[in-house]
Amino acid sequence: MSGTHRKLGTRVALGLSCAGALVIVAAMTLIWPGMVSGGSNPGPDVTVFNLQSTSNYGSSGGFRGYSIGTTSCNIGDTPLWWCNDAGDTFCETNQHPVIAQNIYRLKNNRFEQLGMSWLKHGFFSVNSSSSQCGDGSCAQPPHGGDQLGVGCTDPYGSGLNGSRPLGMRSEVNATTGEFPYPYTQVGSSVGFEQRVKVLEDEVDPALNAGARYFIEGHYIAADDAASGNDLNNASYREVTINAGTFNLSFAGSTVREKAAIFAWQAVDPTVEILNLDLRGESPERFHAARKVISMGDGTYRYEYAIHNMNSDRSARSLTTTFPGATTFTEMGFRDVDHHSGEPYETDDWILAVDGPNGTITWSTDNFSIDPNANALRWGTMFSFWFRADRPPADVTNSLGLFKTGVVSDSVDFEFFGGFFADDFETGNTGAWSGLSP
Repeated sequence: MSGTHRKLGTRVALGLSCAGALVIVAAMTLIWPGMVSGGSNPGPDVTVFNLQSTSNYGSSGGFRGYSIGTTSCNIGDTPLWWCNDAGDTFCETNQHPVIAQNIYRLKNNRFEQLGMSWLKHGFFSVNSSSSQCGDGSCAQPPHGGDQLGVGCTDPYGSGLNGSRPLGMRSEVNATTGEFPYPYTQVGSSVGFEQRVKVLEDEVDPALNAGARYFIEGHYIAADDAASGNDLNNASYREVTINAGTFNLSFAGSTVREKAAIFAWQAVDPTVEILNLDLRGESPERFHAARKVISMGDGTYRYEYAIHNMNSDRSARSLTTTFPGATTFTEMGFRDVDHHSGEPYETDDWILAVDGPNGTITWSTDNFSIDPNANALRWGTMFSFWFRADRPPADVTNSLGLFKTGVVSDSVDFEFFGGFFADDFETGNTGAWSGLSP
């Protein structure tokens, strides 16, 4: 069973393997006919055009809490619902965005998610105009603050996005944008609870020489998702950590409509990134990133990061397979823990190595065994690493899915690095063979 999908004039091969896995064989995106990947479809399209402030809530028990201010912009052609619980008769109270906040670190060629928040539920839009949003004009929507108008912006400062009670991520289906309302409200007392919780040692400048940090804001909205415009709802910005206070300071501008995993590639162009899309009623996307480093002794260090953009199906395993017997050493795994009362478990994924067959796998239980297993859920990123005595040529990867679906239970993918191993990505053609000067 096979087919061909088109994106902006390029073609990628798509097929189902004998095991029923969706196979992605190029660093491109699989999309639906007539649907533009990442936005620009008819309908509302909420994006984060500025990460504009941060708040620091102090330290407790070795952890620190932060929140991140986000300013949204509707770049679509239809107002976006922003309803609240004020008794309006023309919209449902769960028709509003929820806002997630995250923080990441790049250190020693490894990209990791350090912390994540619960969700701020939107409740009112001020519908302001900004020269940085669309053409700078704001079309006031017919329902005022219960909608974000076309070309309009709405600021949620870090204090507002950190105001509790926040909502659980576990109550939101990020693929459809649906959630129950009223959402469950949980009390909190410690500063980091429900906010972006990070281990203080991991952001201490004295303990992390050379590290770079990135914050991220991510909106989920049902009408945005229904229009197929929910793959551009995350933006990132680099920050520095101030010694002593641990306050966050901006080190650059907001990079719009890109998840923070793309910061890794922006810093290091040798990093490869794929969009892994699941085909269904609504688009579901993972990002897979990899860096391979030759150690000079016949071995290679592999650094992987897998980010779940908006997939409700989530992921439960990652398998990397080499074309023959392989010796693996220095294996590692890093997740980001749900906290403050979320129902999900936080156990590390189990490692399994089959050297004679060249495979290494990390995994957790699937949904049918444990619905609260530590799956790679939406708005989170897991990191994986190992050293192997084989180069990246002909390496295949498989991302196992947590929940069953109509297409497949896994996504198989390959990076280009196996084909262009001689500095193709960096533009250095000196190492190429068979080229005339």
